[in-house]
Amino acid sequence: MIRLRALLLINRESRQGEANAQNAVEHLAARDVDVVEGRFDDPDDVPAEIHRYADDVDVVVLGGGDGTLNLASKAMMECGKPMAVLPLGTANDFARTLLIPTDLAAACDNVVDGVDHGIDLGQCNDVYFLNVASIGLAVRACEYRSDAAKKWFGSLGYASNVFSAVRDTEPFIAEVRFDGRRERLKSLQIAVGNGRYFGGGMAVSSDAALDDGRLDLYSLEPQPLSSLIAMLPGLMRGPNKAMQGVQLFEGTEFEIRTEQPMDINTDGELLTATPATFRVLPRALTVKVPQTYLDRYGSGKSASAA
Repeated sequence: MIRLRALLLINRESRQGEANAQNAVEHLAARDVDVVEGRFDDPDDVPAEIHRYADDVDVVVLGGGDGTLNLASKAMMECGKPMAVLPLGTANDFARTLLIPTDLAAACDNVVDGVDHGIDLGQCNDVYFLNVASIGLAVRACEYRSDAAKKWFGSLGYASNVFSAVRDTEPFIAEVRFDGRRERLKSLQIAVGNGRYFGGGMAVSSDAALDDGRLDLYSLEPQPLSSLIAMLPGLMRGPNKAMQGVQLFEGTEFEIRTEQPMDINTDGELLTATPATFRVLPRALTVKVPQTYLDRYGSGKSASAA
């Protein structure tokens, strides 16, 4: 029997990183996986480690949150090897979309038992994103984010940041071009989603998926905080076209221009700014997903059943 060879990348300097890395090695070894442990001092070094070992392994196992996966996405696309995820971050929106278990042992089992599945990758200018790229409110919330809030409050820390950001975010005007159309939007936030979830469980659209070959854009219209709070359940499920206060569009490419350059939050990182072109790269990545994901969403089934 041929043993699976895996490159394991976990930041041992992160909170519980050493313990998680040791547990992952033990779980994978118990499933007869030959583990090569990559070493890096900074998350920005992850792509180099992937390229260093890609030719010698069958799968790259990434332990961390969505920011770590974002940094690795371009290298994973270039090396063409399957990616397996150990959800060790705060929000884990990517893993949530693909039904990857948050329990470490179960996630390690998915490395072996999971099915190779092609998913889309989003691109914003020269930056890639797995989940969502946002302008406006999410950028301000990201600026307010603190390691202490993430440590002690988890996803509630994100919610706290959002409410603080609503108070300080100014509405903006954006011109959006797609499919021969031009829309002028007054917005508090524009989100362009490749995946389904972002910001600790918010959904970009009621039927968004990582493998549908499209991007979903929503614009949140300026409104009082009380109205936003009332909208929160709908935003968590994902807005639909009947929802008041939100404009929704679908496409494979969007061009967005704002009156002044504005930062763009890509999977929690501020790496580019408007003017921006967003496009989808269909099935650009291969990910190990549980069979339950394919049973529920395979063969064109709608993600709105989640």
